[in-house]
Amino acid sequence: MSVEGEAKSVKCLLCSRDAVSELCRYHLQGKESLETAYPHWVKAYGILGWKDYLDRVKRNVQTGQWAKETAEMLAGR
Repeated sequence: MSVEGEAKSVKCLLCSRDAVSELCRYHLQGKESLETAYPHWVKAYGILGWKDYLDRVKRNVQTGQWAKETAEMLAGR
């Protein structure tokens, strides 16, 4: 039973941490990094679709865990 006025804790879609919106602060930072880096990748590679970009990011050994997990989620949307 919930108490009236009690705030519900929202969990990250990708992990069990408390979420800022739909993602925890770590996955949100990964999402922001992916979105910021995309134009730079397009400039470097030429024509590069969003899903192709996410696939390359996921396979890149230098990509961090949170960015990879976030890229996987975004690729599924």
